[in-house]
Amino acid sequence: MLTKVSEVGQLIDLSECILNKRRELIDLGMNYGLLNKKTIQCSQDLDKLINLYMKKRISAHYFSFKAIYINNH
Repeated sequence: MLTKVSEVGQLIDLSECILNKRRELIDLGMNYGLLNKKTIQCSQDLDKLINLYMKKRISAHYFSFKAIYINNH
């Protein structure tokens, strides 16, 4: 059960990082334009954070369903 709490905490931390990076991206886009290297790099960093979040979320769901299946059989 401690692992589950840890996974949830990681998802919350990642979610906060995503929100912060999104704000940064908007600011960069407004100040430097959408084609600026800083804006593009920030966008790519945001993509990586979102991809990591989705992988962790899918993994957490898989193990939750696996635990439910094992406990019911």
